Amino acid sequence: MKLNKRFLKLAAAFALILPVTLLCGCASTDDSVKEVVFESDEQKAAAEEEEQLDADTTDASLVETEQKSSFRLDAVAPAGKDNKKNYTGWISTSMRPVTAVYGNVKLYANPKKGTFAISVLNEEEKAINVISSSNEYTTTSFYLQAGRKVFKLCDDSSVDAAVKKTENGLRLRYTIERNAVVIIDFECFSTKEGYAQDTVKITGAIVSLAKKKTDFALKLVFDTVLGETDRHHFYTSQNLPVKGEVIYHTMEEEKYFTSKNAKASMQMIFAGAEATPVQSVILANFTTLDTKKWEPDMTNFRSFDTVLSYNNSAVGVFWPKTTLEPDGEKDFVFYISMATDSDVPGGADYINAIEAQKAAALEEALEETEEPAASEKPVQNIQAVKEEEPKPVKPAPVVTEPASTPAEPQNVPAIKEEPVAEEKPEVKPEAKPEEVAGPALVGDDRLSYEYIQKLLDRIDELEEGDPDLNKAEINALNAELDAILTILNNQ
Repeated sequence: MKLNKRFLKLAAAFALILPVTLLCGCASTDDSVKEVVFESDEQKAAAEEEEQLDADTTDASLVETEQKSSFRLDAVAPAGKDNKKNYTGWISTSMRPVTAVYGNVKLYANPKKGTFAISVLNEEEKAINVISSSNEYTTTSFYLQAGRKVFKLCDDSSVDAAVKKTENGLRLRYTIERNAVVIIDFECFSTKEGYAQDTVKITGAIVSLAKKKTDFALKLVFDTVLGETDRHHFYTSQNLPVKGEVIYHTMEEEKYFTSKNAKASMQMIFAGAEATPVQSVILANFTTLDTKKWEPDMTNFRSFDTVLSYNNSAVGVFWPKTTLEPDGEKDFVFYISMATDSDVPGGADYINAIEAQKAAALEEALEETEEPAASEKPVQNIQAVKEEEPKPVKPAPVVTEPASTPAEPQNVPAIKEEPVAEEKPEVKPEAKPEEVAGPALVGDDRLSYEYIQKLLDRIDELEEGDPDLNKAEINALNAELDAILTILNNQ
């Protein structure tokens, strides 16, 4: 019975294949049939329709690829284990760290712990670290806030880390199940044409894995080392030393900070080019930033040296909170530029040049749009004058007004009645809320010990209540304290 069933199946299959084979055989031996089929209008139309369909499909796929960033695609790509390669390039739980050199930049990543390091190579090709290697580089880390949960992305058992090499750098991936995937991309480039790479563009991308709309925030604690062997830990963009802990709520004026010593220097650039506006940047002792709180307490003025942590400075970078839908994505960008010996990093000048080009292009575009408008206005004015010339009624009152001599006395009371001089001093009291933001509006009475103590007592009172509800007032009081302390340090 089984043989019969098999025979029937084989016979049915042969019956289906035989007509196709015969047709193909006929087509292959009959040249005339070939020519008819090739020159058929229907065949040409079908071929053109198929080509158009392929083109439309390709265009659609390109659009879809452009809409989906490489970060989102990498967020779901599988990773090999124990140094096994796969088509995605991702490696997780590797037995050895991954190292890559691009020009004068050396990058290091350990997928087992999720740590990373950045170094600059000198003329002897010796790597000089710009971040601390303490505890296997775990003192430098990105942090993710997902809802009310906070995750340290390196050296955390709840975070699955992976790493891959890219064309110009490295890419680290941190996966937190049911929360998010965070990808940190290090892209090396040169700031001077014809020279080796000296700058790293660092992009932090958050891809939501939550099932509902969720609030996310990203921060970085960067444990610096260069300034710890220099007279000052940090310098501003005006090359002024930073003498104590400080918080900046915007980087539009400073744009970058420098950490340096005799061997190397590093610029951390937070404004310009593709850099993302920050919520705040803190220069402080490492213990100030190494806290369970998302934002450290910056109410008291402290130096970079403490009893428990001497000569240990760090940078805290906080990006604004963002709300993401499921599978939503948000990117944050900043730059690190490096140089060795007495050379100055070229990152700041490079980004300033980009900003200057943007401003010039914008100004040129505005001039092009204003030129046609300017040429139209004189034509309209000429037409208006020509229309008014034949009217003899209007010149009559004009002649009588200058003929009257009291023209000058009429202007005198008009000047006296203008309230401009009286209104100007009334505008100044309205600017009182701005005195918190800048030291220029702080009077001598606010440099007293009693006033500073009142500020500290008020901040303690607000923090004992609900810090989230009182956050705006606390930040305002902290800003005023920063302004007062800046004046005291400069005296």
